[in-house]
Amino acid sequence: MKVTLLGTGSPLPSLKRASSSYLVETGEDRVLIDHGPGAFLRLMQAGRYSTDVTHVFLSHLHFDHCADLIRLFHHRWDASGDATPPLRIFGPPGTQEFIDRVFGPQGAFSRDLVSRTQHPLSVGAYRERGGTPPRPWPDTRVTELSGEGVLEFAGWRILRCEVPHYQPYLDSFAYRVEAGGKAFVYTSDVNLARPGGAPPALLELARGADLLVHYLNAFAFEANHPGGLAGPRFAAALAREAGVKTLVTTHHGPWIDGGDRPQRLLAEIRAAFGGEVIWGEDLMAFTL
Repeated sequence: MKVTLLGTGSPLPSLKRASSSYLVETGEDRVLIDHGPGAFLRLMQAGRYSTDVTHVFLSHLHFDHCADLIRLFHHRWDASGDATPPLRIFGPPGTQEFIDRVFGPQGAFSRDLVSRTQHPLSVGAYRERGGTPPRPWPDTRVTELSGEGVLEFAGWRILRCEVPHYQPYLDSFAYRVEAGGKAFVYTSDVNLARPGGAPPALLELARGADLLVHYLNAFAFEANHPGGLAGPRFAAALAREAGVKTLVTTHHGPWIDGGDRPQRLLAEIRAAFGGEVIWGEDLMAFTL
């Protein structure tokens, strides 16, 4: 299993970082977990194109975790012929509506898609890609998820639990991918407006992970921030208690990313967690 950090940034625009996205490659499958703004460019820089992607899992529907799914979906469909299977999309409640409002018959891109399915030039391009006219509309089917669960695929599986973030307005998942006896865990965005450390389900999801990619955002220095945003002590405690091998930080906004702040935060984490700690950067890759 290979994990590539496509986007380690925040909702704030950055020339250095794309927003949240992680590519997991195992066997014949190429799995994206989240795909925020700028992540599609990173996907190409990582040597992969839209038609390589087989599955997408969204942690939640904040735009910085899903906006480039629009580009990925459209490019993949437009570059496909008959032999390319539909993209398999999984996400929290609201994901189907999100896709339909963009690519459905009455969606934002409906005029674009009508032209690409009916104009002779587009139909000809579809035939050159191995398609047999008439050109079908994109397959917009989504599998919506709820609560804890596990999905099994060829040679790998993905587990999930809900994490506290922007409920009740958005559901939000952390994910664990297991393949070949290795485990990658992505916590998504974790807000903790209550004491007590990681929720038991998240702690169990992270148990024994070879690689844990964890949210560390701009408020990490503000332990008493009213939003309860998780900081370095939370990250260290989660990694330590779960017995994680390597902890990689992510979701870095411009403010947290400058001066001596990364070194200070890493030092605080390392003081409480004895495993490897890495300040995440776009296009870092890990082979598990």
